[in-house]
Amino acid sequence: MKLWLIYIAVFALGLTGFTVMMSSAASPEKVILGPWDEKTWMYENNTSIGADIMAASKTTATNSQPAFSLHEAENWEFLPDGKLRLTVNDEIQQLTWTIKGRGHVLQIKYADGHVENYQLTELNKDRMILDAESDVQARGIARLTFERNKTNTYAQEIQ
Repeated sequence: MKLWLIYIAVFALGLTGFTVMMSSAASPEKVILGPWDEKTWMYENNTSIGADIMAASKTTATNSQPAFSLHEAENWEFLPDGKLRLTVNDEIQQLTWTIKGRGHVLQIKYADGHVENYQLTELNKDRMILDAESDVQARGIARLTFERNKTNTYAQEIQ
């Protein structure tokens, strides 16, 4: 009889610990909210500025849409309603974003239906690293590094 109580107590303790661990971890959908400043683009293996990646960013063989866009010196602001605001030289572009997979894939959709997928390599409250991979002829990986813009925005206030 005492053995059953020990089994139930151990199971309940394990379940409680698991629940506490899961509830204390921040979800990537919440951590990503707010403004981010694009800091660097790096290419794997120091390829010639990612010549293959540059080619893949221009077109794919299947639908003439770029596999991904080269973003340079942009400000990205992730809003809680799934909107993404890109600001380049005072021009604002509205996109939508979602986190896919196990929270490791960032999918960005443009108004024309074009979709870009990035792997979320690192995401914390101050830094975000995205790996842009193309399944087209690209032989390398482009890595985008962002730092959080510390100005207060609506997205940060509601977190």
